[in-house]
Amino acid sequence: MYVAFISHINQRKLFEPGKRYLLACSGGLDSMALAHLLHTAGISLELAHVNFGLRGEESDGDEEFVKKWGQEHGLPVHVYRANTKDWAEINGVSIQMAAREIRYQFFEEIRSKHKLTGIVVAHQEDDQLETIFLNLTRGTGIEGVYGMSERRMELIRPLLSFSRAQITAYAKEVKL
Repeated sequence: MYVAFISHINQRKLFEPGKRYLLACSGGLDSMALAHLLHTAGISLELAHVNFGLRGEESDGDEEFVKKWGQEHGLPVHVYRANTKDWAEINGVSIQMAAREIRYQFFEEIRSKHKLTGIVVAHQEDDQLETIFLNLTRGTGIEGVYGMSERRMELIRPLLSFSRAQITAYAKEVKL
């Protein structure tokens, strides 16, 4: 997958040489595989992790895992601990929407403060299909059928062409 990934990001010109990027890193399979791919490719990175405080010790474990991985690879790690339930209640939105808003506000704040070129997220092909189906059930127009784009302003999704199965196989191959 590494060779296909490098070919893909080069062909699509998703990253600029000499620029630094912020990787949204949950600690899950997709974001950790992407962290490994980008780091191995020599893309200059900083990591951003949001602890939403929704799963107790498991949330704290994800935070510690990302911090440790970043430290082991010499990467700065930015962490935000959110009270997602209160935020959702105060703003009258679902927990899922609150988490989305919290995360993207934090990512943009870090990107801007540290003058980073873009925010990289680990959405992959299966997420893309889910987005398209969700849009269709909502009665979207033709725009919704396209789903997510690989690059939209500062947001970069380099894994959209790769399936969860490919990412899982890569993670096993490199012993993530």
